[in-house]
Amino acid sequence: MLSLTRDEIDGLITGIESKNRSSELGFFSKPVRVYRGDKAYIVKLYLPVRNYPFINFIVKNHEDYITELKRAGLNIPETFILTRQKGKKHQLVIIQDSFRDEDLVRNLITEAGKEKLTDLISMLFTDVINFNRRKKNSIATGFHPTLRNYAYHEGKLWFFDTFPPMLMEQRELNGVILRMSPYGGWLRKIIPLLLINKVSDEYYQFDKMFTGIVGSCCRLRPADAGLILNFSREYVAGSEQLTNAEKESILRMVNKPPRLSQLWILIRKLSGNTGKPNISTPTFS
Repeated sequence: MLSLTRDEIDGLITGIESKNRSSELGFFSKPVRVYRGDKAYIVKLYLPVRNYPFINFIVKNHEDYITELKRAGLNIPETFILTRQKGKKHQLVIIQDSFRDEDLVRNLITEAGKEKLTDLISMLFTDVINFNRRKKNSIATGFHPTLRNYAYHEGKLWFFDTFPPMLMEQRELNGVILRMSPYGGWLRKIIPLLLINKVSDEYYQFDKMFTGIVGSCCRLRPADAGLILNFSREYVAGSEQLTNAEKESILRMVNKPPRLSQLWILIRKLSGNTGKPNISTPTFS
């Protein structure tokens, strides 16, 4: 855990709502970079809720989820979760070691040369395979290996978006997504719980984890979509770790740039989140 006392943690959090955000990409929380001396931390504040047993469940699940991700071989930065009182409600706070903006994989993918681009995609694919092969099959576990959840530091990928924790069944996670979203009130009114699968399928289905990465890369670099698709197909077809059935499923989905669902585009738009549009060009070689 982070080597911070509770007083030091309180000092980091004090006045945080007035500080500038470090990113506009967060859905549940807009992260803020704060400093203690020369040391930078990312602080994420989540929607306060009244149900304290629910908050305790999230804290325990989050701790167990990080343990499971590390057991599956992922690199996770030092992360601490706690709660604080907000009037009559309870707020989750996550504090993590901070990465530089230039270390964030989404930024690197946008700016990388073609060789570095394919190296990063290969590393992301490897993380997906490692997670799928090493996770406990007896426990339902989701994982969202999208570009914006990663940093690349000292030659390694680091997965840093551990919220919501996904050591649970998909339907239960869907409920947490709605419960903890700042926009959950109106989302619950217009979107049936089952439809959230259009978003969360990518967290539980192995082939969609792959295609989520490919789709994000293509949207960030539409001019290089052909290169990205060709490399992805070659990686999958040549992998010794994938079964024939897994290869067939993934290859069917990367004949063209994978597209975001209309539901996710709607949620992203209504919640003011940033993202690139689907590619409309019909064919790629």
